[in-house]
Amino acid sequence: MAFYKGNPDVIIKNGKIIDGSGVQGYYADVAIKGDKIDYIGNLQDVDAPLVIDATGKVVTPGFIDVHTHSDQNIWVNPEAQSSVRQGVTTEIVGNCGMSMRHQNDVKNFDEKGKDITCVYDLVGKNDVPKGAMAAVLDKYDAMGGSLNLAWLCGHNDLRVIAGVHTEKATDEQFKVMADFLREAMDAGFVGFSTGLEFDPGILCKPEEVERLAQIVAEYDANYSTHMRDEGTYIIEAVEEFLNVIRKSGLRGTISHLNVKYDNGIPNEYLFKSMQMLKDARENEHLNVYADMLPTCFSTGGVQAMLPPWLYADGWDKAKEILATEEGREKVKGDMNRYWRFLASGQWDRLLKVLPPYMPEVSKKSFADVVKEWGKEPVDCFLDIVAAAPSIEDLRGTCMIGLQFKEDIMVDSVIKDPIYLWETDGFTSTTEGCAKSNNMQNYMSTAYYLVRYVRELKAISLEAAVNKMTYRAAQHFKLDKRGLLAEGYYADINVFGLEDIKINATFNDPAKYSTGMKAVIVNGTPVVIDDEHTHARPGRALRHLPKN
Repeated sequence: MAFYKGNPDVIIKNGKIIDGSGVQGYYADVAIKGDKIDYIGNLQDVDAPLVIDATGKVVTPGFIDVHTHSDQNIWVNPEAQSSVRQGVTTEIVGNCGMSMRHQNDVKNFDEKGKDITCVYDLVGKNDVPKGAMAAVLDKYDAMGGSLNLAWLCGHNDLRVIAGVHTEKATDEQFKVMADFLREAMDAGFVGFSTGLEFDPGILCKPEEVERLAQIVAEYDANYSTHMRDEGTYIIEAVEEFLNVIRKSGLRGTISHLNVKYDNGIPNEYLFKSMQMLKDARENEHLNVYADMLPTCFSTGGVQAMLPPWLYADGWDKAKEILATEEGREKVKGDMNRYWRFLASGQWDRLLKVLPPYMPEVSKKSFADVVKEWGKEPVDCFLDIVAAAPSIEDLRGTCMIGLQFKEDIMVDSVIKDPIYLWETDGFTSTTEGCAKSNNMQNYMSTAYYLVRYVRELKAISLEAAVNKMTYRAAQHFKLDKRGLLAEGYYADINVFGLEDIKINATFNDPAKYSTGMKAVIVNGTPVVIDDEHTHARPGRALRHLPKN
């Protein structure tokens, strides 16, 4: 007999509860009232307008992806199809120093948010008005989406807004950056991000980041970094990150920490980096983690391969340099950065280049492009670069490559508690302007469960779910998220581990993963039996200013 006497809106019955804490699963029913979990226990004699039978399934918190770039296209894809169909109910966006970029023309923005102008509407504008950064959260709430988003304020875009494309900002330029950062934090951004391998953050000195981090520390928030170097100087880059945390007291995350195999440095550098984080946690009590995507292939920015001097005098000048034999040879001789294995001639590891201005290239493998064009791979790559109409177009150009080894991935990312889980992609559709040629966007979450939990059994489902839910929610201070507990927000997944299926392939990437019995966001089902309900109950999750 049930002890619960409420009137729930949704009941999930007969499922095995994996609550997100990491403890062993148990059997119970879940009652949802409004946007919260109202009761967990025996609901045998209780009814509701919607009853989900979870027999033979597990019931987990909705997954929290701590590093995506979905803010680049959520404005044209508010249903977030590829994400929620994999059980992702919350994403941390604004990563890698970028929090005002978009991949689609402004005219395509969803109609429901059109009356609010924010920095994503103003890409390429020279004058960004006060309030445009804070308006990001209001715009998302006005539009509504199928998942929750929490924003980091991007350092690179603060530099763009302030017009800083040199090593040092003037006092006036720094004030512009600081004012927009404060505006973002006052509005409820959850922290601050850097992309120190990318333009224009690559030019800055550590002191600039430390000064901005001191502002964020006033709000008891987070710092996430794509480090200055993930190769030869990775140890120094980790130390630079730790110094920001030491001087600010922020919670911190190193984005996608792993060592690309055969990239010019020993594999043990990864484990040295991990040990640096562990020592910082244990000896200095710093709240630091790393995060990493689960696949051995990943996506990177094309521009990061290029020497900064190439575009220092503007993109028109860069195109002139690339058009001459002498200039191109100079560029080729200075590409030993970022994916260094390309500079060493391992172009077979470059799977795809995805320039938005050359859709015909995005649809083919890089090997096919090389074959069709009849040139050396490096020249094909630089031809794609040179075809970018603007530096903004180049910044939005990604590449997909084979970068990591699975055995190292298992021993670090999958098993080690120092890691949170992320995908480093962006939510996509199977048709329309949000369709992607990047397989990663349609299957990374499912891959984590299928490959490492189900097939390799490298991690238990309870431990995997803990990485994907409660630990992330705690680190980013997402209030009452990431745990199946009474009074917590009802972000919930119902699925069978054996039912999860990856349907995307490199040749046919735009295929949703399947296997979700139900995905619920803020108490409202957004997926039922692998079908999107078209509901948009997601919110901009706002960090409360420090008292």
